[in-house]
Amino acid sequence: MNKWLLASGILSLLLVLVHVFLGGPEIHDPVLGSDLHPVVIAVLSVVWHGITVVMLVNGVLLLAAAFKEELAAGVAWVVIGQYGGFTLLFIAYGLSQLGSLMDMPQWISFIIIAGCVVMGLRKAGRAPALQSAIA
Repeated sequence: MNKWLLASGILSLLLVLVHVFLGGPEIHDPVLGSDLHPVVIAVLSVVWHGITVVMLVNGVLLLAAAFKEELAAGVAWVVIGQYGGFTLLFIAYGLSQLGSLMDMPQWISFIIIAGCVVMGLRKAGRAPALQSAIA
């Protein structure tokens, strides 16, 4: 069992709960109650729930990869790409539109999970691929 990927999967599933139960009332519910055009509201809802699905699927796949090493590399690179992208988006928009990294601190969760996935790759013996991809 790969404890790093197990931790990553658990963290990703916990992040789903935070997204739904804390982020929903703070972000999604006000969008639903706004005067935005109904199509804009529908699109934002699809994006909101799409992110929920991505985090849920990532969590389940990371848990599977924790117990099936042959899944580790493929799953890990997808999650690193997605969560790395989310991290960069939260940082870029936080700085450019809000002037702060802490108004949208979600990037911290994504970078922690991605870091745990990287450690899981190292444990699975996939570190040389990581080093060559960065170089």
